[in-house]
Amino acid sequence: MNNPKITVIIPVYNTSSYLNECMDSVLNQSFYDFEVICVNDGSTDSSFNILKNYKSKDSRVKIINQPNRGLGAARNIALKYARGDYILFIDSDDYIAGEMLFDVYELACHNSLDLLFFKILNFDNDTYEESKANYFEMKFINKKVGDTVFNWTNVKDRVFDFSVTAPGKLFKRDLIKNIEFPEDLIFEDTLFFMKTFFKVKRAYFYEKHLYFRRIRSDSIMNSYYKNFSDCIPIYDRIGDYLKHINLYDDFAVQLFDRKCKDIFTRFSMVPDDFKEEFYALIKDNFSKYETSLLKEGTLESCNKRSNTIFYAALNSNSYMEFELLVNSFDFKKTCDK
Repeated sequence: MNNPKITVIIPVYNTSSYLNECMDSVLNQSFYDFEVICVNDGSTDSSFNILKNYKSKDSRVKIINQPNRGLGAARNIALKYARGDYILFIDSDDYIAGEMLFDVYELACHNSLDLLFFKILNFDNDTYEESKANYFEMKFINKKVGDTVFNWTNVKDRVFDFSVTAPGKLFKRDLIKNIEFPEDLIFEDTLFFMKTFFKVKRAYFYEKHLYFRRIRSDSIMNSYYKNFSDCIPIYDRIGDYLKHINLYDDFAVQLFDRKCKDIFTRFSMVPDDFKEEFYALIKDNFSKYETSLLKEGTLESCNKRSNTIFYAALNSNSYMEFELLVNSFDFKKTCDK
């Protein structure tokens, strides 16, 4: 039996209220030659029964049932069983456009792509009102490379501006066969994307909204504030990977600017109950890297806000002082415009 053209991977954890919409959007595609690997990651609601019902009606549906191990582990186990030439990740509370699989496969084959980007559109769970997010629009790609095939060398100064979410992309399976999502941290998409992108020889950005991302108040992200500090080791691992592929010197300043920006963004998002511990981790991490950052010139070359965040973390006596110093810098910058 020939391998399917595409493997669709859907991790599932307690999304019974949305799972039918997701599965229907996949199985009702005009494109037929694909398999769907659903990983039931220890759901305690009716999600597993819903999946079994779809499997009984459509032979393209495969189910992997496992204890709850998290999103990264669910995707990793599915990748081990994937047979498609291309891989598409979908979250089980989202849905895709009706012609998506046909469109992305045609584009990928016609252009011999390793990686295809497409746009994600947010929609409100209650009202279904749709909204664009600059993060997913990635307008800079068109300005940099136009309607052409590209790789990281063509967008070297914007590598850290790409949307890193696993959904919103079609991956060639051979490209990612030896890459895994970290299973011990959240924000696993960030490290996975960086390890993937630097291997890509042929990428393309399709300026069409093909993926619809549900925004809901009870989402997994809103219950994970206590783990938001995982963004710190994620960026350290990216730095280690860049050193491994001998590109750290080329991206040290960009990486540091993005690390500082994302760390403070995540810190600002968490409730006050988590901020003291988060701040302690930030301060400890920055202290660990201060000598090497000074020696390599990163602290001298980074942008002023990153420098402010870094030294505010090192020199403050509390998370409140740290937050106040950075917010004061941002306020002054806004007033100076």
